[in-house]
Amino acid sequence: MKSALVVVFGALVTVNSFSAESTLQNDPILMEHWPPYYRPLVAYVWSGVPIQWVNKTASPHSVRDDDCVTGETCLFDSRSVRPGESYTIPGLPPGRYPYHCELHPIMGGTLIVEKPVGKTSLQ
Repeated sequence: MKSALVVVFGALVTVNSFSAESTLQNDPILMEHWPPYYRPLVAYVWSGVPIQWVNKTASPHSVRDDDCVTGETCLFDSRSVRPGESYTIPGLPPGRYPYHCELHPIMGGTLIVEKPVGKTSLQ
């Protein structure tokens, strides 16, 4: 099976196709000065689980759902996250959520939210 990186409780989790057996790591999504700017660029997350971004740069950044720009339902918008600070959202329903930094439009990432399969030990 292929492995994927998953963000759970602001942490990266290595799983095999979203199996119930996962290894919790303690790394939030990072905002960085260099590409891909958000690390990981594509974060796989469980629905309903809080997600955290940490600004590791010397500049303010933001995390804004692309739907905030298109007039659709805006599910998250951090405004400005100062250096060394973090932004956390409660869980999201299953779906694909592209996002960007409103202050630096070159910065962008994607959340892929999956419904947990079977019973997990992540509760």
